Amino acid sequence: MLFIPALLGVGALTVMTIQGVLPLNLALSGQDFKLASNGAAVATQGLSAYPSTIEMKDGSHAPVLMAAIPEAELADGICISLVLTFPLIGTNTLQINTDGEATVKDLQAAAELMAIKGVALNAATSDGNAPAKDGSNVKDPVAINKDASDLDGISGGTPGSIGIDAPGVVRMAQLQATAKGATISGTAKLNGIGIPKIGRGRGTEHGECY
Repeated sequence: MLFIPALLGVGALTVMTIQGVLPLNLALSGQDFKLASNGAAVATQGLSAYPSTIEMKDGSHAPVLMAAIPEAELADGICISLVLTFPLIGTNTLQINTDGEATVKDLQAAAELMAIKGVALNAATSDGNAPAKDGSNVKDPVAINKDASDLDGISGGTPGSIGIDAPGVVRMAQLQATAKGATISGTAKLNGIGIPKIGRGRGTEHGECY
């Protein structure tokens, strides 16, 4: 039955989370995955993104934002939730939450929604300091409206569509990402891990991050 391997996957995920290492190699098909910082987030090596579409299980196409973040530091921890629907059992929500510093690496996602609050994009500099006012230490500038097929941080963009390359430090007051019917890859190193929770149903009252 389909829910047996899914439950086994949740069990393995729980064990690895308790150990502090969470693989984000998830191939989602109809499940809602949400990732949110519990406070400020810093993408220490920048981010890249472009708009695209993905084919859903029913053959329809949904607009998404393809995004890549090489490394992000979340000082106040992270919330990750996954909604799973099993035959006979119904809909359940798995939530993993931390209140210590978390580091996410090599994150790539097709996100239906990516909300970044209070964002500051920076160019990459030759000396590792903030960009000088005269631009003398700027090595790679922020590129907005760059051709999506020519981005440095992520591949697969359609020629002629809009892309963003922000190669320097990106500071965010909060990061939220929602994905469905896509592949999310990367790893998360977690501190201050709470016991994973499983709630019956969906929504924030049952464990979804937002």
